[in-house]
Amino acid sequence: MSIIKSAKLAYSDKKRGKALSIAKYAMRAMLYSRQYKELSQYFSETQRKEVLEQQPEFLMRFTKPYLATCFSKNQIVDVLKKHYCWMEDHFSEEARHTIYSDELELYSFNIDEKNYQVKLSFDHTYRREGELALLLTDSEDNRYYAIAFTVVDNDIYIGCMQGGNNDNGFSRLFTKAIFGLRPKSFMVETLRLFANDMGIDHIYAVKNSAHVYMAKRYGKKGSSINLNYDQLWQEHNGEEHDESFYSLPLHTERRAMEDIKRPKRKMYRERYAWLDEYDQALKEKLDAVSIIH
Repeated sequence: MSIIKSAKLAYSDKKRGKALSIAKYAMRAMLYSRQYKELSQYFSETQRKEVLEQQPEFLMRFTKPYLATCFSKNQIVDVLKKHYCWMEDHFSEEARHTIYSDELELYSFNIDEKNYQVKLSFDHTYRREGELALLLTDSEDNRYYAIAFTVVDNDIYIGCMQGGNNDNGFSRLFTKAIFGLRPKSFMVETLRLFANDMGIDHIYAVKNSAHVYMAKRYGKKGSSINLNYDQLWQEHNGEEHDESFYSLPLHTERRAMEDIKRPKRKMYRERYAWLDEYDQALKEKLDAVSIIH
């Protein structure tokens, strides 16, 4: 497909400034012709075309900060190719189609007779911060929390954690129902369980200072980040890996009952039992859609 045709497709739904966007796309594609051609050729084959069908501007991903501020354009191209190679090695074709075109439900549970789901998605919302997102939603598709990541060389790199704009007391409700487990901690635990079930080697989580919106091109947008990433990863036993990422342990260290105050022991026992059931259900679902077991 020609550059102009790709540019027009990428902005076919744009109402204002369409001509300018197409021109910028074409200029960047020509300016970085080697990287653009490499990505274009890689995603012109087999099921990878679905990625471009769902996000037509995908081939421009490498021209802007992605995943963390530390990656160069060449590195981003390499990261993207490696991620989709991992997808093809680990998920069935049917599962990849569902992830790319819709959302793959991994788990469903009820709180006060309302249904909630954990889903795996290839989502345009998090295109700067990761290729996959684990979502916590309800049956009306309201999103409460999301954690976005990309898999590179069998390691997970987390680019963001986001809480829903329509919380309306959900965090309190969830924490009470799931035996004192906060939604943010639940999302980190879900990612850990996913990593273990999929045979991931390491988990790396972006630092505040390396979040993509801290890049110079976004100006003051970094000030809009309302989550202290460093604090969150430290709370989950994260250790500094390099200038851009923390390293998170693959397994959660559970507290010994004798170290917990007596009034809270029942809550922790119930929480751990619930997480064990969740872990088993998640494993069974991932076993059914993966090709590595």
